[in-house]
Amino acid sequence: MRTLHLLRHAKSDWHTGRPDHERPLNARGERSRALVAGHVAGWPVDLVLCSTAVRARSTAEPIVEVLGCPVEYLPALYGADAAEVLALLATVDDAHREVLVVGHNPTMDDTTDLLCGDSPGFPTAALATIHLDVDHWAEIHPRSGALVALVTPADLA
Repeated sequence: MRTLHLLRHAKSDWHTGRPDHERPLNARGERSRALVAGHVAGWPVDLVLCSTAVRARSTAEPIVEVLGCPVEYLPALYGADAAEVLALLATVDDAHREVLVVGHNPTMDDTTDLLCGDSPGFPTAALATIHLDVDHWAEIHPRSGALVALVTPADLA
């Protein structure tokens, strides 16, 4: 079994006039990322895969710090669809048993739906935990997961 966590980036600031990829977090997003970081402290995540968008990187920073694991910033996660996320996960080294992906919607929602057959929805900074019924990342496929938890910043406040 493998464990996958999917995290939608925290709330971004639409009023900066910056291009989409460069949008920072707003104050609410900064509070939310701190709540999520506190929630995952001590989890056995051993790899974080993160979109290169500023809002995703900013969401991941305190989380990676408390997890103390490596992070890979992947341009392919910005704008990826669910099938592309599964293809990226299929390349993860099997030494990593528990992986966290920080990305965007609708991708996080669609990936949960593809893996689990349904998704409860992903507000900003929502974190899903999915148990995968596979022994190797290369075996990941549609309907190979079971959603075991979905938490939002409101649940953590």
